[in-house]
Amino acid sequence: MGHAVHIRSREQYLRALRVLDKLKGTWRGIGPACNPILLLTEEQYQAILKAGVVSSNDKKAQIRGKKAIAEKSKS
Repeated sequence: MGHAVHIRSREQYLRALRVLDKLKGTWRGIGPACNPILLLTEEQYQAILKAGVVSSNDKKAQIRGKKAIAEKSKS
């Protein structure tokens, strides 16, 4: 798997599935159903890029979450 594509909407996910269904090979979806991340090969990524499902800057999955707050030491 060469590319991690973050899917932002249900419509985008359905369009990606339509394109991936026509290609050979396997792909993998990870993450929650509301914000999946597709792990794709180079050929699969180029196909959904050419179909206009994602833009070229969407290929990396964004890391999201809260930053840990450092504890202050009492002096």
